[in-house]
Amino acid sequence: MNEDVLDEQRELVSLLEDAGWDVTEAELSVYESPWEDDDSPEATVTLTARKLFAEVDESDVDEGSEFRIN
Repeated sequence: MNEDVLDEQRELVSLLEDAGWDVTEAELSVYESPWEDDDSPEATVTLTARKLFAEVDESDVDEGSEFRIN
């Protein structure tokens, strides 16, 4: 089971990297299901990634946009 989960984590990291993201942290937890009627193991994958975006041309930004940072 653990090797399968690691393979899937690697696949997720690869997909992010293919999309231009830099994966900076990966956490994997494998545990028994908390539901009393299910004895199957479960896993949680947490990935932290960063990606730089190009500068925004200020002339293209709507001054009234709620998404404007400055």
